[in-house]
Amino acid sequence: MFNNPASAEAMRAYVWETAPVLALYLDANLCVTDANAQARQVLRGEVIGRPLAEQLVDFTGTLDLPGLIRQSGMVHRLTLSTAAGMPETLGFRFFPWPDGTLALGSLDFQEQQNLRDEALGLNRELNNLTRQLHQANAELRELNELKNRFIGMAAHDLRKPVGVIMTYSEFVLDEASDRLDEEQRGFLRASLSAAVGMKRLIDNFLDVSVIESGRLRLERSRTAVAEIVAGVLPLVRLVAARKKVELLTEAGEDERPLAVDVAKLQQVLANLLSNAIEHSRAGQRVWLVARRDAGGLLFSVRDEGSGIAPEDQPRLFAPFARAGTRKTAGERSVGLGLAIARLVVEAHGGRIWVESIPGQGATFFVSLPLVTCGEQS
Repeated sequence: MFNNPASAEAMRAYVWETAPVLALYLDANLCVTDANAQARQVLRGEVIGRPLAEQLVDFTGTLDLPGLIRQSGMVHRLTLSTAAGMPETLGFRFFPWPDGTLALGSLDFQEQQNLRDEALGLNRELNNLTRQLHQANAELRELNELKNRFIGMAAHDLRKPVGVIMTYSEFVLDEASDRLDEEQRGFLRASLSAAVGMKRLIDNFLDVSVIESGRLRLERSRTAVAEIVAGVLPLVRLVAARKKVELLTEAGEDERPLAVDVAKLQQVLANLLSNAIEHSRAGQRVWLVARRDAGGLLFSVRDEGSGIAPEDQPRLFAPFARAGTRKTAGERSVGLGLAIARLVVEAHGGRIWVESIPGQGATFFVSLPLVTCGEQS
């Protein structure tokens, strides 16, 4: 049939334009002089004029291309670098041709089948791992809810006895101080200080359990910025006085009311101020500034302490995270305050961040969208 010129031309046209095989004419130097449409599509870069060896991927470094070509008609598995960026293995046959060699390459169907089988196996394994992951996530969610309930119940039960210790310690110090010597008063003050710290820790655990369980609800009310700032100071003034740290505030003169959860926002600011005071030394100052900006309302709390290292700053707002710097009076913390502050601020639609240079203090910022009465965040 191929002795018929028309049939031969039809076959050549099919191979050169349509057939899913690579057809390459090679000259005596094994450079490509012509290539069919499939070869131009599959191979990387311009094919014509380049040695065939440049298209091959030789994993062993021992490929003898001239020797393979001399084995006319035999199938040789060669790996080529393709335009898709992935190597592809084909079965090549080489045939003598006038002034050179005809190279015909076709896909290795057995290898394709092996690859398909491997891909199906990997897909099944991935599906199994995905199901296991979903099951593990469901179990973790259940354990997290159980943990939150336990923490909430334990913290709630501990709050009352700690409150009793605080109340009676303050009562004795106020009413019977003159009947105690200095050592006894010191014991009572230490007990009161420990009880205050324990109550703060219990409150933090309660806050975390409420927030993580999704029960956090903002109770917004009309409040001026100056009122928010004024309400925070009594919460931290005693701590600042004991450490001889000066508190400075600036709230501006904008009296337009805001729609915020005052108690929770004051809790955030009190936590930031307490941290700033605890990282300050006697004679240093802490600033609380509130002002309107283009984005809404911006609070900042700045101290003159030792600052925060750059590597510590990104993880400060994660639960139980603590910076490498030590508090100046050895105050203890489990690292929940800033995590709670972040969750409360984000519930308001805002964000919280820190800027600090070691040795030059730290400034914490709280940015809240400007939500006035009648609007919703």
